[in-house]
Amino acid sequence: MQAAGLGLFLLLLPRMGLHALPDSVICSQGLSCRLLEDDVLCSPGTVGLASGPVLVPTQMTMESVLHCTAESDCSPCVQVKLQLAVLGPQEEVAGEGTRDGPWMDALQHQDIGLLRSWVLLSVRTYPSSRCVAIEVQLPRALAQPSDTVGSMWFHCFEAALRGELHVTAYTSPRYREVLSQTHRVPDCSWPAARAAIRLCQVPRLQVSVGTEHVVVQLQDVPMEQNFIVWFYWNQTLELKGLRTERGTQNFSLPSAQLLPCLCLQVWPDIPDPPRISRCPFTQDPAAWTRLWAQAQLKLHLTGERLSCSVSVPCVVPAELVPCWRLKRAGPCHELPHLRQALTVPSLHEFGMLQPHPNLCVQVWSGGQVQLMQCLQEGAMRGQPADFLLMETRDPQGNMLLCAMERGTCVPLASSTCMGVGVGALEQQLRWDVQSGQCLQIWRAEGSLVGTVWACSLEKYLRDRWALAWMGVLLSTFCILLLLLLKKENLKGWLKMLKEDYSCGAGLLRGRRALILYSPDHAGFERLVSTLACALTRLQLVVSVELWSRAELCAIGPMPWFHAQRLQVLQEDGTVVLLFSRGAVARCTEWLLWKPGELLPQDDPYSTFSASLNCILPDFLAGKAGGRYLVACFEDLLQPADIPELFRSVPIFTLPSQLPTFLLALAGTAAGREQKSSLKKHSLWISDSLQRAIKECQLQAPDRHCPPQASALPGSREVPMGTKSEAGELSPPMGST
Repeated sequence: MQAAGLGLFLLLLPRMGLHALPDSVICSQGLSCRLLEDDVLCSPGTVGLASGPVLVPTQMTMESVLHCTAESDCSPCVQVKLQLAVLGPQEEVAGEGTRDGPWMDALQHQDIGLLRSWVLLSVRTYPSSRCVAIEVQLPRALAQPSDTVGSMWFHCFEAALRGELHVTAYTSPRYREVLSQTHRVPDCSWPAARAAIRLCQVPRLQVSVGTEHVVVQLQDVPMEQNFIVWFYWNQTLELKGLRTERGTQNFSLPSAQLLPCLCLQVWPDIPDPPRISRCPFTQDPAAWTRLWAQAQLKLHLTGERLSCSVSVPCVVPAELVPCWRLKRAGPCHELPHLRQALTVPSLHEFGMLQPHPNLCVQVWSGGQVQLMQCLQEGAMRGQPADFLLMETRDPQGNMLLCAMERGTCVPLASSTCMGVGVGALEQQLRWDVQSGQCLQIWRAEGSLVGTVWACSLEKYLRDRWALAWMGVLLSTFCILLLLLLKKENLKGWLKMLKEDYSCGAGLLRGRRALILYSPDHAGFERLVSTLACALTRLQLVVSVELWSRAELCAIGPMPWFHAQRLQVLQEDGTVVLLFSRGAVARCTEWLLWKPGELLPQDDPYSTFSASLNCILPDFLAGKAGGRYLVACFEDLLQPADIPELFRSVPIFTLPSQLPTFLLALAGTAAGREQKSSLKKHSLWISDSLQRAIKECQLQAPDRHCPPQASALPGSREVPMGTKSEAGELSPPMGST
């Protein structure tokens, strides 16, 4: 090599601390390589013109690898890969730069000898540098200008974890621009380094949770090696340090600090060490429980604007959900389209939401309610008994009202909270909304969601109860007048009543019964109420859907049925299935249902429909005996029409089999006097039932009281608290 053409000075130098690993170089097929010097002084010089074809590097890539002397004693290094190509002879042309030489075509016919190239790789890193010289040879027969002829790998430049290397590659003499690239070696988070590099082999953590303190123990600590542990809270945006421990192997923290965001950083006690971070409590259920126990949700009222703030030790994914709660201990139903993502610390405003005593805000995280706070009554407009309505518009612009129940909008006719007289009540509520007597809770922007109103039903219920009490007082006056007109029989009647209740009714005193029926229409419900009132007078504790509308509205049919059924069975009571044509139709749908088909959707707010999920499995499993009784009104339904599945328990036709029905409800053996007393009671109960059955038949088109298929579940009229010729319809004392 000539000095003028090389622009390179090669000096053999002593090793400078950067090179401690054996170097090697390999080439792809067709090329031959050998390492000339592994530590030289080099300089790229200036670009020269090639007088013939030359071999030059065209592309450079680097990769972090491990160099190991033993299985767990490795060190990081950087491997360099060069792509090599043939550059043809060039000459300078004035104003045109360089172009192929005139004898370029002769290269294709020159197939003897070798093309040699001296490649220099220079690496600079703090605080040292190094340069290696490599000879690459290619047979001239394989030399094609501008084609990539192969690759060369140099293994390798020693590096430190988290170290940065700047590598340049060029030939001597240099015929093109220098290839330059910077490479950063990963830290101990590099998977290949964790088990192979000693500095990355941190101790295992053993956590022992006590009542007041948490002990973190370092295990498998290498011999004669001290570690430093830093406890901190990972707050995503910033790291909030707790404390640093040095030297010891056991560390103690208060239990209150064991949270999901608690992390540990461990590193050996040496200069500039690699650090390993661990967050071992992110999936610990106890840590999450402790986190939410320390969190706080506060509601703020500024004028008529509602806002809230959440303080929580860790940054967690959560949502703020406004909801509506009718009762203090009842469920809180989400208000649609008002969810907000929780950001901490920050003040969240619900600018379009009008404060109301029934408004609450929940914090949802992990699919569960973690925090809930409600507004206090008296500091704002509205009453806790207000009913939530949503106003929407149809395509013609007409007002539509629906009830907000369980997070959805239910038509008023299907609402379990409306009770009786839905048609008239809907008109009154529509007038209240238009006249401004309802409180606007929220108004959504856009046409798909309307305005939410809180309207009071108390005044309508008060009017109805006033009429009911007037009816009760009038009925009581008529009874007293009748008794006075027949005063000669008064003493005998009182004596008989005393004997009856002491002998016959004593069998039923304290016994509990749950009556399940299909609310086919108002006439049939009056008939059911007559039977329930008669049983209550015999001191039987009766639970019936008709008397529990308010509770059904608050918690729903299925929870109400489960609570009543559990109480009845725990007290050794009886569940009475009172069959009608509607009940037979509903049971038949369930019995004919097959897997894969849609479940029957008849009247989702009826307790009878909801209870079939639990009743049918008991009968199918043969567990109904001693728990259930089946009854029907003989003038409305024949026992043969009852599904065969329910014939595994006694079936009673009323009122003809009323005495045996009462004995079955008593559940114990009765003496002669008690049976005689029950027969006397069955006489006046039968008269009341006969009158109620006649009223039912008069109301039905086919005189058999079939279910009205066109009626909506919530639109039937149930005269709560009134008295007809058949008897009291409102629940007496002791009933549920």
